[in-house]
Amino acid sequence: MVDTQAEPASARRQKTRERLLDAAYDVFAEVGVDAAPVELIAERAGFTRGAFYSNFESKGELFMALAERENAERLEKVREGVRDVIPSLSKRLTGTDDEKLDALTEAVAGFLKLQGDDRHWCLIEAEFRIQALRSPEFGTYLAEYFEVLIGRLADTLVSTIDMLGFHFVVDPIVAARTIVSSYHMAVEKRLMMGGGRPPHEDEELQRMIASLVSVMTARNTA
Repeated sequence: MVDTQAEPASARRQKTRERLLDAAYDVFAEVGVDAAPVELIAERAGFTRGAFYSNFESKGELFMALAERENAERLEKVREGVRDVIPSLSKRLTGTDDEKLDALTEAVAGFLKLQGDDRHWCLIEAEFRIQALRSPEFGTYLAEYFEVLIGRLADTLVSTIDMLGFHFVVDPIVAARTIVSSYHMAVEKRLMMGGGRPPHEDEELQRMIASLVSVMTARNTA
């Protein structure tokens, strides 16, 4: 028998958690993790301190939940890109190396457009790394979680490249790490220089990622 009273309470709780995570996203990006008191996050979400602690034991737990939510959403957007971007790309990869690079660059732009403006998330991820370096407990968690995330991304990249008739000539884990690290470095550089264009409008970044994919892949042989 379904508990009709428990369902609305569960839905309300989930909505409260999501609002707190949304508020934390903005506050962490604005002031950093250490300078972000629980009260400010709760206030920004429209709740009290008590409501915060009824959903999260600590700011650290909120921190981890935010990392899991945001990275899961970004991985899903990569998979969405496979569905939306790849079908129109395969026929354009049979030409010269320059034509292949142009097609890959356009595809990267499509993937990054789905991700949206990731500059705030880049700031928060930098905060994650700082916290991980300071806290062995969080550091262990983040390192293990990042390995899982990279593994999932690598699997997605392998299947995507295979759909196009190519394969990686390096370990897919290495390919995934290289692409992610290069992306983060480029976005961080833009932030250091005053913001610049969002990733989906940054032609130089798109060309760089496309070049990495091009040199790390080769056409499948019959």
